[in-house]
Amino acid sequence: MRLRPGLVAFMTLLGGASFASLTYHVIDLGTLGGTSSNATAVNSAGQLVGYSTTASGATHAFLYSGGTLTDLGTLGGGYSFATAVNASGEVVGYSDTAQGVDHAFSYAGGQMTDVGSSRSSYSYAYGVNWSGQICGVADAGSSIFHAFLESQGVWTDLGTLGGTYSEAYAVNDLGVVVGYGDTATQSHAFSDTNGVMTDLGTLGGTVSYAVAVNLSGQAVGNSNLVGDNFTHGFIYSGTTMSDVGTLGGSESWALGINASGEVVGYADKAGDAVSHGFLYSGGSMIDLNSILDAASMNYTILEADWIADDGYIAATGLAPDGQDHAFLLTPNAGVAGTVTLQDFTGNVTLVPVTIEIRTAGTTNVLQRQTVYLNPDGSFSFPCSLVGTFDVAAKAPHWLRKKISGVVFSGNGIVSGLGFSLINGDVTGDNVINLADLIAISAAWRSTPGSANWNPNADVNGDGVVNLADWIVVSRNWRKSGDL
Repeated sequence: MRLRPGLVAFMTLLGGASFASLTYHVIDLGTLGGTSSNATAVNSAGQLVGYSTTASGATHAFLYSGGTLTDLGTLGGGYSFATAVNASGEVVGYSDTAQGVDHAFSYAGGQMTDVGSSRSSYSYAYGVNWSGQICGVADAGSSIFHAFLESQGVWTDLGTLGGTYSEAYAVNDLGVVVGYGDTATQSHAFSDTNGVMTDLGTLGGTVSYAVAVNLSGQAVGNSNLVGDNFTHGFIYSGTTMSDVGTLGGSESWALGINASGEVVGYADKAGDAVSHGFLYSGGSMIDLNSILDAASMNYTILEADWIADDGYIAATGLAPDGQDHAFLLTPNAGVAGTVTLQDFTGNVTLVPVTIEIRTAGTTNVLQRQTVYLNPDGSFSFPCSLVGTFDVAAKAPHWLRKKISGVVFSGNGIVSGLGFSLINGDVTGDNVINLADLIAISAAWRSTPGSANWNPNADVNGDGVVNLADWIVVSRNWRKSGDL
């Protein structure tokens, strides 16, 4: 059985159709000079974190981004582990210090910061959301450890479920935290919203813990079954905990969930001595090793550690040389198209465009991707959704445009999507009106560096807010974007 950092101590207490044509390609991340590496998390930009042995035999946290594996170093001690990464590439984890005490860290902009420097003793960071809120576990005094949520330097002790111990493993973008805590007699998975901790129960056994949560509040984790002899992964949605099943063996462990409710983890298989990474979607579980593309068949996926909203999977497995390596699994399916930014003379490659894939006929977002256009206005990104959806595009001062009824087959690129976006939405509220003219007036004659500079008011992208921008807004007066 393979364990992720932070779960080792606790684990000692624990005794369909959409897959038909989806395949994944393995990118082997290698190591930091040592013999092995392990993945822990990945974001929708394909930035993956984990830990690896170095040439000296030490274990260091790493960040994989843009094809480069970077050693994040330590807080002065000998080892570090990266456990999570948010949408902007901020990494969290824990490291020992020069004093030999483990502290939570945050890594951003090439700098590792000791998040736990204000604490008197041990702290471990396991999760981070888009706003930089960090969750984990820290010494609460008298050698008692409690789950915490840290936000802009303020630490909140989340307490327990009535016992003495708790840990937090993930926090979503709304600040919902999941983990596990002691009750008076057992250890149970919890979800904490605004300081209110809810016991999620178990699958019939005495022990459970939650390790990931998506934006909808769906949590995944693991629980003992009746009798406490076996452990199964679960997905908790609404008020119901459901067993994700196995790959034919007796046990499974769920480790990650994305916005679409796709779950990853690992499970044993009858007659096989090693674990197998799995993907669970729509009530069905599949062995990831069975859906690798032809170029990836020499790799073995032992565990799937995290799944991003766009389908990227952080995994750990056996490289062709038999060593444990961290892998980035990329789906051989995706979305491609072009965006025309009307009335714009600036550099289109610097404009962030938000692409949303929605449940058909609704505004329910299943996947949200920020893309940067190529010089010709083209874009592409991975996506493993299957079905018929609406696709919408919105840029900072352009109106939203939606294309309805786009078929995603899951076996290739959904291409040919073309969006032509109307300019002049300075305030970003998806309508062009008096508020936009007022915003231009407030930034009148400003250039980058001016005290009143507003980049969204420079609607034509020529580097100055002037009459040309006013004319664009006036020409598109009272137009509104698609919902």
